[in-house]
This record gives sequence, structure tokens and C-alpha cells, in this order.
Amino acid sequence: MHTSKILLISGAMFAYSALLQAQEGVYIGGFYESLVTDSKKKEAAMYDYIEDGDGPGLEIGVLFSPSWGTRIEWATQDYSRASTLAKGSNEYRFGIDLMYRFTEKNHLYTFAGFKSVTPADGHSVVNAGLGASLPFAARWSLFAEGAAYQGMSKSFTDYGIKGGIRYQFYTSEISFIPPHKPVQTIIISEPELDSDKDGVIDRLDLCPNTPITHLVNDDGCTIVEQFIVSMKVNILFPNDSAYIDPIYYDEIKKVADFMKANPKTSVELGGHTSAPASAEYNLQLSTKRAQSVVNILVNEYQINATRVTGKGYGKSRLLDINDNAQAHSINRRIEAIIYTVNAKVLQR
Repeated sequence: MHTSKILLISGAMFAYSALLQAQEGVYIGGFYESLVTDSKKKEAAMYDYIEDGDGPGLEIGVLFSPSWGTRIEWATQDYSRASTLAKGSNEYRFGIDLMYRFTEKNHLYTFAGFKSVTPADGHSVVNAGLGASLPFAARWSLFAEGAAYQGMSKSFTDYGIKGGIRYQFYTSEISFIPPHKPVQTIIISEPELDSDKDGVIDRLDLCPNTPITHLVNDDGCTIVEQFIVSMKVNILFPNDSAYIDPIYYDEIKKVADFMKANPKTSVELGGHTSAPASAEYNLQLSTKRAQSVVNILVNEYQINATRVTGKGYGKSRLLDINDNAQAHSINRRIEAIIYTVNAKVLQR
């Protein structure tokens, strides 16, 4: 009992100190509580043979943060007695609680604390419970709580349910502690460094040290214009033949020279035929013509075979649809189209 009284007195002094220092967040309340006592109490003189009870009480508390608070509580109980030996006096309870609110508006909370209870010899208990409040006016709210009271030096457990009303000395349940404080933003007008003078600050520049004459994008990287360079070469064939007349070797050499000057290029050699004969036959013939040019590029001019492709198109791409000797001669051909992508840096 001596230790529990020291704890109770210390807690009460802490709560009283918090009440004195709190400028806002203080509240008072009144309640009525119904208690269900441990069954062993009605058979023991140390508990004055009590059997359940109820009675009013008062509380005064303070919320010192959006979630935490404390209160001092005093209550009286009118117990029933199970024996004529009961004295029936000193029926009160006094103690403190620490409270935690689950929301800033205090609608649901939990609490725990120490209490000194009578009748008879008097006992100390620890208690814990849940509560909820319902504001109905600017400073008023209703509340209800359920709690369990566990004896400290003696083993017993009582249960209580209470309901009451509170008056708060502040107009809003969260006005005394702003949940969010505004942050002052200070703008510094000092410009950030742009070391390569490309108009993009170093912090955002993904391509540092670009030449000052280059046009750059939003990341500070040089803008490059890409375009396709093409070359077209025509080689004509005799009728029904894949033979290449030596007079066209100079044309093939132009293709080889261009590819050597542009090592990243590749070429597709398209073989074509005139209209006479079947589509299947012309496709085979055009493929042979394309392969004849491939062989000359690879064997005569040492172009890597991986850069050269031959493909037959048969008579699917006629240049002249007339059915005469001149048209047939024009359609029997090889078209070599070379593609390379050149890049050009854009200047300021």
C-alpha cells in the first residue's frame, strides 16, 4: 500500500503540474459509473462484503499534445453488502489516468492509470480501458468508457461502465494544438552555376562541357540532325540471263567505293526481270542476277559478305509495262540502293 500511495501521489502531482502549465486543452467532467465487483469480495471482510455498486464522479484533465493527455478522477460508489457484518463506510475512489487519443478529435481513446479504492481496508488498483466522446456543442461533449480494475497487492478484478458529460475550456478539440504548422519558404535569388554556358544549369545538365557553339536540348546535350544518304545504281541484263557485261563493272565499283568510304553502310541488291515467262521462273532468274552482283562485290572488290544482301523481285516491279523489246530491256536490271545515316551537329 505504501508504494502504491507514493505512485498515486506522484502521478497526481504530475497531473496537477500539467494542469497549471496548460494554457489551453483543459477540461472538466462529471459521470455516473456502474461497477461489477469480483465475486470473492462479497465473502471477505477485507472488502467489506461488497457486491456490485454504482455512483457519481468528477474528473479534471488536460490534453498536452494532439494524442496524449492526463486526468485526475474522484468518484463515490454505493455498494450492496452481502453480509450484516459489513461496515458500509468510506466508499470512494481516487486516482489518475494517462490517456491516448486515436484521432486528433478525441472521438476514440484508451487510458490506463492507478486508483486508490475503498471500502474496508482500502486497496490500490491499476486500471485500463477504452472510451469515446461525442461533441454536441462548441465546448461540450458526451462520453462513455469501459474499464477493468485489477488489484495490486490483492488479486481481484472489477469492471466498470460509465457515461458522462465534459466541458472544455477551448472552443475546438484541436484548436489548442495546430496539427500542421505552416513552413516558411525562403527563396534564394542567387543563380545556379552553368559551367559550359549552354543554358542548362549544372544540376540538370546530363552532358557537361558541350561546345558553346552547339545547340543543346533540355538535358544540355548536343542536338544532332540525322538524315539518310542513298545511292542508286542500274545494271541491265541480256534476255533470260544472269550474265553481267563487263561494261557495268565500273557501276559496281562505284557501289564498292562508296561502301569502303562509309564502313557502316550495307547494301541490298534487288534483281528484276521483264514481263515474259511465269512469275516463279522470273523470281528465280532475278535472284540469280542479284547474286551475280553480290559475288562481284565480295570477290572482286573485297566487300564483307555480311554487308551485302541479294534479293530477287521477279517481274513485281516493272519500270515499263509495255510489251516490247525496249521495255523488256529496261526491266531486266539490278537496283543497288545503299542507305547510311549521317549525323550533323546543329549550331547556335
